[in-house]
Amino acid sequence: MSSSVVSQTTVSLYEAKTHLSEFGDRAAAGEEFVVTKHGKPTFRIVPVEPKKRRPLPGSVDLGPNREQWTALANIDWFAPDEEIERLFGTRE
Repeated sequence: MSSSVVSQTTVSLYEAKTHLSEFGDRAAAGEEFVVTKHGKPTFRIVPVEPKKRRPLPGSVDLGPNREQWTALANIDWFAPDEEIERLFGTRE
């Protein structure tokens, strides 16, 4: 059951058959219907969850690109950082 359901209405089987197109349109808009037969709930008419769409190429950040990985690989991570050395002294 979707959390975006507008409301839930109870209708008889006869009413559901007679007004199926109308109930279908309303269900597509988010409304739920419980259909009864001889006063007992039998089934529901519910909206269909929208199909999840695949993201478009380039719309998802997949992290660093090839150039960024190359730049990261070329950094000398063990070189002294002048700002750190200025604040805390040299490394031993």
